Formats: sequence, C-alpha cells, structure tokens
Amino acid sequence: MKKDKKQKKSKKLWLWPVEILLLAIVLSLSFSILSEMVLTKANLIIAIIIILVFISISIFFDMLGLAVATASLESFTSMASRKVKGSKQALSLIKNADRVSSICADVIGDVCGILAGAAGASILAKIAITSGSFLEILVPSLISSIIAGLTIFGKAACKRFAMSHCDGITLRLAKFLNIFTRKD
Repeated sequence: MKKDKKQKKSKKLWLWPVEILLLAIVLSLSFSILSEMVLTKANLIIAIIIILVFISISIFFDMLGLAVATASLESFTSMASRKVKGSKQALSLIKNADRVSSICADVIGDVCGILAGAAGASILAKIAITSGSFLEILVPSLISSIIAGLTIFGKAACKRFAMSHCDGITLRLAKFLNIFTRKD
C-alpha cells in the first residue's frame, strides 16, 4: 500500500514538469510564428517596438512570478476571513506559488525573452549587413547585448518592487484572474 502511494506521488512529481514543457513549446511556437509573420512584413520601427513589447512582457511576468512566490499567506488568510474580494484566489495562487512562478517567470517570461532575441535577428536581416567586415560581427553582437541588457535591467529593477509590494501585486493579479473564474 505504501509503495503504491510513493509511486503515485513520484509520477505526480514528474507530471508538472512535463506539462510545463508542453506549455512552453506550444507558447513558444505560437508566439514565434505570430512574431515571424508580423516581423517579415514590418519595418524597422515596428520590429523595435515588437522587441520592446516582448522585453516588457518578460519583465512583467517575471515580476508577477516573484511577487506570488514572496507573498504572505497570513495576510491573505486574514483578508479571506474578512471576505476581501480576490483574497481566496490569492490564497490559491500562493499555495501554488511554485507553479505560478514557473508559468509566469519561466514559461512566459523566458519565452518572451527568447523571442525578443529572435526579433533582434529579424532586425539584422532587415539591416542586411553583408560587408564582410568587422561590422558583420559587431552589429549582431551589439543588438543581442542591448536586448539582454534591457531584459536583465528591467528584471533587476522590478525585483525589489515585486518583493516589497508582493501582497498588493498578488491581490491585483488575483482580482484580475477572479474575472475569469466561474462562480457557482
């Protein structure tokens, strides 16, 4: 009997990473196809805007994941007892903080970061440096460095904010998600 429980628990431990792998592949493929369709027809300004959007999404979802992971269970338990709107949803988020953080920071955040880099490659195709000189190495490296730098800067700048305002961010997220929750 104990062996069966251990085997079931072991299978459940592996089920989440497999689910998150499939979600990451589907989202990455979808975003990649969509951005490729838009970027092939877009001018340089639109491509830069798309990169900034991907970077912003990456930063925002990283902040959400961190906020939920550091939010106070006690605060939301108290809010739930006072029937504060969204507090029950927030409790659910906090109790599943590992999954919420994985989806927000690892899946959506990282996928958008990777797609920002791919969009940078698209910009390079538009610039089409074919001089065979030092610029052929410098420009792609410079664009990749700027994208990475902006992403890292944004995430670093938002970490302290996410940690110091974790309860407020989590409650806002819970209230937003509550809109989509079916009420019985």
